[in-house]
Amino acid sequence: MNPIKLSENYFVLPQITESEIEMYRDQGFELIVNNRPNNESEDQPLSEDLAAKAAALGVEYIYNPVDLSKLSQNELDVQLDVVAQGKKTLAFCRTGTRSSVLWVLNNQVAHSFDQLVAEVNAKGFDLTRCLPAMQAFKSE
Repeated sequence: MNPIKLSENYFVLPQITESEIEMYRDQGFELIVNNRPNNESEDQPLSEDLAAKAAALGVEYIYNPVDLSKLSQNELDVQLDVVAQGKKTLAFCRTGTRSSVLWVLNNQVAHSFDQLVAEVNAKGFDLTRCLPAMQAFKSE
């Protein structure tokens, strides 16, 4: 699957594997952010293994696991700091939705919440089920 571009340097994808990291590096990604908590499923690669592979390939890797039922400002701040680096970033989780949620919530200063949600939905990530968790962080 091709990374979905949400902004100039921020792309999202569903779960990636160790064997795919080199391909993403070759596509110019300098930083990978894992927004999926370990052990959500048995076939999921562990964050530590992904981090080791990324390090071996010279790609920065950040583990910022998100459970939407417990979403906090901390996860938003980590993601905001990542984007502020200006590096071409690939963020992933199980489906790409949580990585998209963080992008929406961190970009409300420049764009309206509803506009951002509609934009992400149009790119194939249905944020409908995430809206209750997002409400606490929605700017008015």
